[in-house]
Amino acid sequence: MDKKIISFAIQLFGVLVFLGLLHVAFLYARANEIPFDLIVLGYLVNFAMALGIYYGMVQLAKKQNKNLGFVFLFGSTLKFAVYFLIFNPLFMQDDSLSKLEFFTFFVPYITCLILETLALVKLLKDID
Repeated sequence: MDKKIISFAIQLFGVLVFLGLLHVAFLYARANEIPFDLIVLGYLVNFAMALGIYYGMVQLAKKQNKNLGFVFLFGSTLKFAVYFLIFNPLFMQDDSLSKLEFFTFFVPYITCLILETLALVKLLKDID
């Protein structure tokens, strides 16, 4: 496997584990109910999608680097589709979306989006 992908996976995993621990600690400090299953699912799904998108970008960079932005945008669209197909039905079982449920998905989503963006910029710089 490519060293770039392994490096990105390790960095992404480390950041998400650290952020996940902070997320749970914040919820615990505020005496909120901690839905561990949904938090773990949110972080794992975002990790897998970000890694898959980055893998696609690295593979495409070897062939057609002009289309990397489209792969990135497609990945973001895919993430929203996954949210609406998997997470939204889970969150809407009680017919409302609480802040706790919202942040369960979007904290790791935004973190992965930032890391993917930085990785894309680095990838584009390496190509030039």
